[in-house]
Amino acid sequence: MKTQYCQLLFAGLTLGLAGCASTSLDQNLKSPAYHGGAVQKVAVVAVDERPLVREGFENRFARQMVEHGQGAMVTYDLMSLPEIKADKKAATARVQQAGADSVLVIRLTNQATRTTETQATAQIFVPVITGYGYDTWFNYYDVAFMNMGTSWSDSKTQVYLEMILYELKTGQRVWAGGTVTVLKDGMDRVAQVDPIVAKVLGAMRKDGLIR
Repeated sequence: MKTQYCQLLFAGLTLGLAGCASTSLDQNLKSPAYHGGAVQKVAVVAVDERPLVREGFENRFARQMVEHGQGAMVTYDLMSLPEIKADKKAATARVQQAGADSVLVIRLTNQATRTTETQATAQIFVPVITGYGYDTWFNYYDVAFMNMGTSWSDSKTQVYLEMILYELKTGQRVWAGGTVTVLKDGMDRVAQVDPIVAKVLGAMRKDGLIR
């Protein structure tokens, strides 16, 4: 189960060498129209059709908030994403009945992967622009064949997440934030989530939206 979870958490992403991912806050904005203090209890909704991905993000956001004394709850065990979409009023009522006064919506907005390849061995033969190596297709192939060697590839993926906090009573958006995380091959995919969550919650805490 843990192996499957690791594969799904950032499924489809090509990650890099072992180490820490680099995460920055791409945006961080508290609504100027919101004059309330910290919310009482946050219902976390991760919008991803893969159940384990949704559960993973919701669990981590809720757990870190609770550890800091902030009321929080997951919603994956309360209602499915299609159920939320089908009846907004019913979804709002269910989280309010569970004691939530706000909803934090999390979603993946974009991802971009860049792969580079470097030849590990030096070129054996360097052809000139004229003469052997360029005079016929086969001689050029001969040069290319002799210069074949081990190549090292390196992939980096930029993952963009967006998080928006809404007040349930008014439906008002009270805070919006986004992160850009650079990931490399070989990283523990699950381990990279907690630092992202910590950075987001730290920004929300600094803006006085959560405890």
